[in-house]
Amino acid sequence: MSFNVSLSTKGKTAVVTLSGELDESNVEQFRQKVVDAAAGGISRLVLEMSTLQRISAAGLRGLAFCGSKLSGDVEIVIVSPNDAVRTAIEGVSFQQSVIIADAVPQ
Repeated sequence: MSFNVSLSTKGKTAVVTLSGELDESNVEQFRQKVVDAAAGGISRLVLEMSTLQRISAAGLRGLAFCGSKLSGDVEIVIVSPNDAVRTAIEGVSFQQSVIIADAVPQ
């Protein structure tokens, strides 16, 4: 399955939309979008995952990269992960440092 990642911003919120499978072959694309978002002086990073089918260990390390790349006052929100992705996130306790939501916050 292919992987797509896009970045949009509105004010101080950056939305990174992920679809397909996030794994070692494409995690660098994801990391670059996070770097690009961080350069914009954001206060919230939204990771829209409603069409992300699977996340590997490398993808989970990419999520950890978000936390290390962004300052402590940037809120990270994961939106609409499927059951498999949510289970993977919870398996490494990443949900303790982010907000998981059903919709993109306003």
